[in-house]
Amino acid sequence: MPFKDEKNARPAHRASHAASHAKPSARRKRVQAPGLASDSDQIATIGAGQGARVTTRKNAAEAAGRARKSAERRYAERHPEAGVPQGGPKRSALNVVLLVIAAFLALAVVFVLGTLVTSLVFPPAAEEQTTQDQTLHLTENELELQKQEQEHDAGSEQVGVDGTVSYAGETYGLSQGEGGTWALVNAAGDAIVELPGTPAALVRTADTLLVPENVDGGWNVACYVIGGHSQGVTYVVDAEGNSAGGSGEIESVELDGTTLRVTAGGATTDVALA
Repeated sequence: MPFKDEKNARPAHRASHAASHAKPSARRKRVQAPGLASDSDQIATIGAGQGARVTTRKNAAEAAGRARKSAERRYAERHPEAGVPQGGPKRSALNVVLLVIAAFLALAVVFVLGTLVTSLVFPPAAEEQTTQDQTLHLTENELELQKQEQEHDAGSEQVGVDGTVSYAGETYGLSQGEGGTWALVNAAGDAIVELPGTPAALVRTADTLLVPENVDGGWNVACYVIGGHSQGVTYVVDAEGNSAGGSGEIESVELDGTTLRVTAGGATTDVALA
């Protein structure tokens, strides 16, 4: 059994006790904290009108506007690309005026070119009328000749078998071919119609050519309407619709107005032409 010496143990107890009392003194030593801002020696005041403003219901909208502008400014500083216009540079008033003037000039050029082309392709009616008036305008001599020709064509004429008559500027006559056949011909000698008999005269009354002719012991009157007959020969008929004519050989022919007087075989026959 171990032996405990109380005398020797006491001093050790005291030493440990003293040591235990010495440690707290080191922990209690603390660094003094800095003074609070609320200390009276660190508080500063401002005077009236130096910028301090309390937000109330009356100025809440103004304060919100300032806050929005401040936020937009800060956003623009952080994002400078947002301030660049996306639709390209704005057009100045001068550019707009120049564009309008250029558009009007272009329209004017198109209008002038279109008018020019139209006038060349389709001449105005006034110019056409002027051209026609110039074409139809005749001199006094031409008018006189035209009047004489109209009077001539409206009248009548009579010639022998070797003569010619005219109508509308065209000449007509009688011609006998190599075979002995007679024909009514134009100025070029082209046969218009062939005649079955032997002509005694050539008569024209207005636009109708008449040829009294002897045929087989008798006579008749062949006729041709200028511009009216296409082919063949026709004959003048009497009131009953029979071919005008008679017996005997034609001795003379006389045109008296609208009556053709034929004398044949000692007898005279009046043939009405109207």
